[in-house]
Amino acid sequence: MDRRKVDVVLSTVIIIASLIILTYDNFVEGGAESDLGSMTLPRVVAALMIFFSGSIGIQSLKKLYNNAEIESAELIITNGFSGIFIYIGIFVAYWLAVPYIGFLVATPFVMFAIAILLGGRNWLPISAVSILVPVLVFFGSREFLRVYLPTWTLS
Repeated sequence: MDRRKVDVVLSTVIIIASLIILTYDNFVEGGAESDLGSMTLPRVVAALMIFFSGSIGIQSLKKLYNNAEIESAELIITNGFSGIFIYIGIFVAYWLAVPYIGFLVATPFVMFAIAILLGGRNWLPISAVSILVPVLVFFGSREFLRVYLPTWTLS
């Protein structure tokens, strides 16, 4: 399966959904109100999604238009479903573990496991990103968004 075609279709769907989020005002009733309004964060995220999806979709569309040769990274191997079942198992375990061991403990393990499952070989960057991103998300959501993620409860 050609990943470029999948990228174009998914980018289009994400851009359409993001445009709906940007233009529709009746998504939120109540919610976490701030000085900027309750739709500020969803609209910022939607704008970022449009930017990133557009950049991926445009690159794939250019390659399709120019009939560029398919590289090995652009092929999706569809032999077997073991990878899908492993992903589902990881996410179910994460979903069950987060309430007990907390976001900061569970998320680095899940990020590391998925990076290895995707074929990551360089352990140092994988470990650094797996630790740094959850820490930034945890403290950023607590300090800036006032959203408190689950913490360790095994005491």
